[in-house]
Amino acid sequence: MTSQIQFSIIIIARRINAYIRDAIPHILAQTNRSYEIIIVSEAPETESFANTRIITSGRASPAMARNIGAREARGAILAFIDDDAYPAKDWLEKALGDFEDKAVGAVGGPSLVPPQATFFQQVSNKVFELSSSRTGRRYSRGARKTEVDVWPTCNFFVRKTIFDTLGGFSDKYWGGEDTTFCYDLVKAGVKILYDPDVLVYHHPRKTFKQHVRQIYFWGLWRSFMMKRAGQSVQGMYFAPTLLVAWLAAGAVLSWLWPAFRIFYGASLIIYGAYLIVMGIRSKSLCLALPVAVVTSFSHLAYGIGFLRGLVSREEPTRKTLNPGPPPPKGAGHP
Repeated sequence: MTSQIQFSIIIIARRINAYIRDAIPHILAQTNRSYEIIIVSEAPETESFANTRIITSGRASPAMARNIGAREARGAILAFIDDDAYPAKDWLEKALGDFEDKAVGAVGGPSLVPPQATFFQQVSNKVFELSSSRTGRRYSRGARKTEVDVWPTCNFFVRKTIFDTLGGFSDKYWGGEDTTFCYDLVKAGVKILYDPDVLVYHHPRKTFKQHVRQIYFWGLWRSFMMKRAGQSVQGMYFAPTLLVAWLAAGAVLSWLWPAFRIFYGASLIIYGAYLIVMGIRSKSLCLALPVAVVTSFSHLAYGIGFLRGLVSREEPTRKTLNPGPPPPKGAGHP
């Protein structure tokens, strides 16, 4: 790399919170020392950290805030990480090795559950890990290095020259900017590499309600991106909504047509068997039943959210298709 600084680590937040205070020592302990930290906060801050610039953005969408950080960056590579995550000590070093391949324009790695996670956070992360081979690699180290077409900004690197050339994150909507940007990368012929050794530790939602709410909005946003932006149309994304439709329609048909109950009951047994398999795949006696139960509610939440996105005419602005009011001080970004 020819730049004086190899990495600009960009964190966006509503305010400096407990997660960020916990993450800074992990960042400062990086084995690669050629970096700067940029925190983009909506409100003015009085705190300070070593090798860190804190920029006040005012009320801004995630895309706007990340673009502000990128404009101020002096590093050759932009390293995005969420405000409720912290990196492994060789995070930058491992990513730098991937960028030695000039064909690689962006790198993403998994977000593991922190060792100090609560029991429910372990359940939540395991549900995500077992969700599918495509998305599960975001939550575990099991996969090999491979090229991907989309990666979330909780653990994402991109060359600054490429980021600037593509105009950064789209701020047309309040969310979904990482998905849109990755599709811009793919359209431009830029290689996005998944590396299981580029690790961060990401705090899952603390409660069942927060988990279900998060899944609901993931489903809503996925259908929005498919319908309005024509991005990543895959049959697997419709499966939870089809499940919701089947459960509702099957219950009505069973009530109207008693002979249908056998068929409907058999389908419920098959789905129950699937959930049992999911619990077994957790490889933990303690996690098995909770994983099965939370998986079922996750399917329902995603399916309902996906359906709402399909039928809604709303645009995803701050006042419409979004998770709602800001979390309490000290919590992470939604």
